Amino acid sequence: MKTAMQELRDDLVKSLETGNEALNEIIDEKLREICQKVAQLTLESIIKRIDEELLEMEKEQTIRFVDEYEYYFLKGGKATMEQYYNETFKSE
Repeated sequence: MKTAMQELRDDLVKSLETGNEALNEIIDEKLREICQKVAQLTLESIIKRIDEELLEMEKEQTIRFVDEYEYYFLKGGKATMEQYYNETFKSE
C-alpha cells in the first residue's frame, strides 16, 4: 500500500515522461524547448521537495496522529477514527 504522497510522487515522475512527449507537438522548436524545460524544472522541483521533506513529514504526521488517537481513545474518547481525523486535520 502506498500513501497519497507516494502516489503523487509516482504520478509526477510519469508526468516528466509523458509531458515531454505531449509538448513535442509544439511546432516552434525554440518555444517547444522552453516549455519542456519549464515543465521539467517545475516537476523536478516538486519531486525533490517530496523526497527531501514531504514524505518524512507525512510519516511523522501519521505516527503522531495514531499515537494521539490511541491516547484519546484510552481516555474514553468516543469519536470514530474518521471523526477524529476530520477534527485534527481541518482543510482550509
